Amino acid sequence: MTDITPNVLAGDTRLSLPAELSRRLQRIDLAPFLVYLVDQVEADFLPLLAEQLHVAGDEGWQLAAGDAQRRDLIKQAIALHRYKGTRWALRQVLATLDLDGRVSEWFEYQGRPFHFKVDLDLSGRGLGEAAYQALRQMLDQYRNARSRLESLDLRVELHERLPAVAAVSAGGEVASVYPRALRGLARQGPLRLAAAHGVAETASILPWRRERLDGQAPLRWGMALPCREAVTLYPRAFDFFPKSL
Repeated sequence: MTDITPNVLAGDTRLSLPAELSRRLQRIDLAPFLVYLVDQVEADFLPLLAEQLHVAGDEGWQLAAGDAQRRDLIKQAIALHRYKGTRWALRQVLATLDLDGRVSEWFEYQGRPFHFKVDLDLSGRGLGEAAYQALRQMLDQYRNARSRLESLDLRVELHERLPAVAAVSAGGEVASVYPRALRGLARQGPLRLAAAHGVAETASILPWRRERLDGQAPLRWGMALPCREAVTLYPRAFDFFPKSL
């Protein structure tokens, strides 16, 4: 820091002690005393600022996670109190605390007059019993004086990495299907047989032959009747396979 000790002190040896005190004061870091520079003030001063700006306790301080959210809450304190009692204030305090919430008034869901609902998505965060009670108390601080909290719906989805073991098995099977080997044939139903009978006759008439041309031998004559029969039987084409196959 530039030495800004007054000349009247720096040039007079009798005033050397006040001059040294002036130089020591100039070397003091004043940043910790600039408490309203919220982003730069030391974390030890944050609870005091929260108490001064009336955002301590039930008005959001209990739900703040880490110094970053505490600083944001302090910076939003004036606006939150200016619009306290409105839906904007409820939404803003939830957003400041990194809570994904939706505020619905009674006429938007056909509820009871002067009631409201709050839906919170706590996926990946969770909410303990103490934090739940602090949340309800904070909503009660920022709500309208005539409004009542009808329901506080919480939606929680937890995603965790779990070890997974996988196995792959590839197999094959060859099946050969052969026709059924029938050891016997069965047929249900009457057995019908057919027969054909054909007859052919051949008659041969031979001329009479004399034994002698002359003489007194007795007269003899004959007749031959050869007969031949041909019989052919044709089997009927049977359905030997049973109907049950």
